Amino acid sequence: MKNFFRSNMFYAILSVIIAILLWVYVVYDVRPTYEMTIEDVPVVCTNVSELFDSGSIAIVGNNDHILTEGITVDVKIKGKRSTVSTIRPTDISCTLDFITVNKEGSYNLKPNVEIDRSGVEIVSFSKANIKFKVETIEQKDIEIQLKTTGSLPSGYDIENQECKNTIVKITGPKSTISAIASAQVVLDYSSLNVYDTEKSLEIVFFDENGRVAEDSGINKSVGYAKVTFRLSTTKVVRVKLMPRYKDDVRKNESGRTVILTPQYKGASYEDGVELEVKLKGTAAALEKYENDTCTVYTTPIDVQHIYTDKIIADVKAAPLSSDVDYVEAPIIEVKAAVKE
Repeated sequence: MKNFFRSNMFYAILSVIIAILLWVYVVYDVRPTYEMTIEDVPVVCTNVSELFDSGSIAIVGNNDHILTEGITVDVKIKGKRSTVSTIRPTDISCTLDFITVNKEGSYNLKPNVEIDRSGVEIVSFSKANIKFKVETIEQKDIEIQLKTTGSLPSGYDIENQECKNTIVKITGPKSTISAIASAQVVLDYSSLNVYDTEKSLEIVFFDENGRVAEDSGINKSVGYAKVTFRLSTTKVVRVKLMPRYKDDVRKNESGRTVILTPQYKGASYEDGVELEVKLKGTAAALEKYENDTCTVYTTPIDVQHIYTDKIIADVKAAPLSSDVDYVEAPIIEVKAAVKE
């Protein structure tokens, strides 16, 4: 043991202990004041004008989140180490008085930072002044323009192309609203399926120079516009053409039955004249004509004033559905026979 107290190890350990005691003495007796930075102290806005809530004015720019998400500051404090070390961000009050912020303009406000703890002082804080800009909120109606690009599916035409939303109402800060000159939706023909009848397209805003305008700070009455259209093509199909009675009345005014029989090139066909015709319509509408021979009808024939057998010439096929038309309506003759 005597050898240990005389060894270098003993003196080294003793030196460390003495150094620690000296450090404690300096820190707590000679220099008792200690400085520390408290980070991320929330800034609370007070006396906020109702004009912000009503949407009449808004903060724009880099600090546009002051009222919604808030901002923070870093606060340097000093005091006794034992006290300062216990301070948390919630122990510090940082407020920004908005009493003068009630109209459009640029503002430079100084936060009011306080701490309710004796023996602790505020040395400084990271944001001595907070700058922001306020603008009035405006509305504007913009007509939506429909633009097209690309190529249609082979063999198809587009008809009745219409944008159902003609106006978009935008609301936002004056500088953002004034920078928007037009609104467009673009219908890409290359993306269309032959069975499509409508597309919902995103509205894109442009400035007066034709560049895409920033629209993140505005509210839009609609974000998408529906565009409707009809894609049509032509098909050659076989149909049976039959005469149709007007209002399905099959007797003349004297009460005698009139039989209508279709004829084509002098021949009569009890089950209808089978013809090859070219139809124009949508892909979905044409499908029912492509596989089987369908029965179609002529324009209605009024038999109430037919009293003798006769041939009715140039009887046209009646229009089909709204999605299918004849490229050229076929014509047949109809034999009217009056029965006793």
